Amino acid sequence: MTFQKGSSELVLSGVQKAFPTRHGELNALKDISFDVREGEFVCLVGPSGCGKSTLLNLIAGLEKQDSGSILLDGKPVNGPGPDRVVVFQEGALFPWMTVEQNIDFGLKVKKIAAAERRALTERYLKMIHLENFAHSYIHELSGGMRQRVAIARGLALEPRILLMDEPFNALDTQTRDLLVEELRAIWSKIGNTVLFVTHNVREAVYLADRVVLLSFRPGRVREIFKIDLPRPRDPDHPHLEEVVRGIVQQLHEEVEKSVAEEFRAP
Repeated sequence: MTFQKGSSELVLSGVQKAFPTRHGELNALKDISFDVREGEFVCLVGPSGCGKSTLLNLIAGLEKQDSGSILLDGKPVNGPGPDRVVVFQEGALFPWMTVEQNIDFGLKVKKIAAAERRALTERYLKMIHLENFAHSYIHELSGGMRQRVAIARGLALEPRILLMDEPFNALDTQTRDLLVEELRAIWSKIGNTVLFVTHNVREAVYLADRVVLLSFRPGRVREIFKIDLPRPRDPDHPHLEEVVRGIVQQLHEEVEKSVAEEFRAP
C-alpha cells in the first residue's frame, strides 16, 4: 500500500493533559493545537518533561486528554485503532518469537489470510534487510536489528499513521545514523503519515516536513518550523544547518527552564 499526501487527517485543538502527583496536579500539556496532513512526516522536539511522549499516547488513543479535541478524519480519537501504530523506544518485541513471527503477529490479530501475511512479512523483511535473520530470535539480534524489526512490525500493518517514540534513542551514533537513513528511504516508498518524537534536532530537521517545538512543562507549541528542502537531503546543506541552529537556540531556552525547575525545592 502507498499513501498520497493530501488534506489534514489529524487535527489537535486545545489539547490539555494533567496528572495527579504527591505535590498536586502536574500540567503536562496545555492548549496544544496543530494539524497533520496525510503523508506528512512531522517531528516533535522539546526538553525532557515537555509532554512529547504523552502527546503521542493521546494521539494513539492509549490515554485520554482532559480537554480539547483530537480528530482523525473529523472523528474523535477515543481509543487505539489499527489506523495508528506505535513504535516504542524499547521495541516491545516478543522474545519467544522469531523475527518473522514478530512481524506476522499483528497481521494474525487482524485476521489477514495466511498468503497475504506471508507476502507482507517477506516484503518488510526485505525492506529492513533482515531476510537472512527471519528465523532468529530477538536475543540473537543487535539493538539496531531489533529496532528494524519493531519498525517492520509496525509498517506491515500498513497504518495510516506511524507514531514513533524516540525509537533510536538507545542506539550508538553509527547505528542510529544508519537507521535514520533507512527510515527515510522506507517512508519515501510508502508515504504514510509519521509522527516522530526525538531529542535530536539534526535528526528531526533531516527527516521532517515540519518540526513542532514544544515548550517546557506544561508543554505548549512554541513554534512550528517548515523544512523547505528537497529529498534526499544533504545533512551538511547550509539551510539545514541554519534551521538546526534556530531550533537549538529556542530549545536551549526551554532546557534552561527545565533545569531551573529540577533544582527548585518541592
